[in-house]
This record gives sequence, structure tokens and C-alpha cells, in this order.
Amino acid sequence: MTANPEPMVQQLEHEFHNLLTDVTGPDAQAHTAYTVELTLCRRLLAFGAMLLRLFFGTRAAIRPAEPVTGPDGTRLTSHDQRATPDDSVCGQVRFWRHACTAPGHEGRCPLDAELSLPAHGYADLLRERAV
Repeated sequence: MTANPEPMVQQLEHEFHNLLTDVTGPDAQAHTAYTVELTLCRRLLAFGAMLLRLFFGTRAAIRPAEPVTGPDGTRLTSHDQRATPDDSVCGQVRFWRHACTAPGHEGRCPLDAELSLPAHGYADLLRERAV
């Protein structure tokens, strides 16, 4: 995501207005409750995924504060950005975040810890619902 989230915000606002039109507009008169509920559920999940991408992208745009250290105390330097999936109730959301590495180290992404992202990618809410 670019440093300017405005295009995505405009897209979200447009999608929200479309959702309102779907339930209040003239075409809504011809739909059954089942059809509207199913359509809303799918579109709201997609809307939630867009909001999550905006949240993750906004947070990931900020470069990690230096110094970043590995588990063994090795100083890691900012290297590149890595994609990560987050499996949420809205579906899989991929975003890029800063990665820090050093020779001989796998590296780490400080934002993962800040956001409490689990290593396996499944959101806490999904794990709660699975129990």
C-alpha cells in the first residue's frame, strides 16, 4: 500500500454506499430475504477484508524503529518488505510489511509482533471459533 490511503478509503466509501443502495434501492423490492441476506453476508465479508487491508497497510507503511534485534540479540537491519497472509474471518488478507535481516539469520518483521499476528497466519478469532 502506498503512503496515501485515500484511494482505498474512497473505494470503501463507494462500496458502503453500494451496500446501502442494495437494501434500500428500487431493485431491493424484487429480492427475497434469503437473497439479500446471502448477498450482504458475502459483500460484508469482502468489505471487512478491504478494511483489514487498509488497517494492515497503514500500519505497515511505518518503518520499524531502529535497532531491531533478533532473538539472540543480533542487530538486524531493514532489508525489504515481505508479503504475509492473515487468515481472518473475512478471508485471507495479504499485506506487505518491513523485514529486518542479518547474515546468517532468518530475519523478522517487527510489525508481526506489534499486531500479535500468529506464526501460522490464523487470526485469534478464527482459532476461537474452531474450539
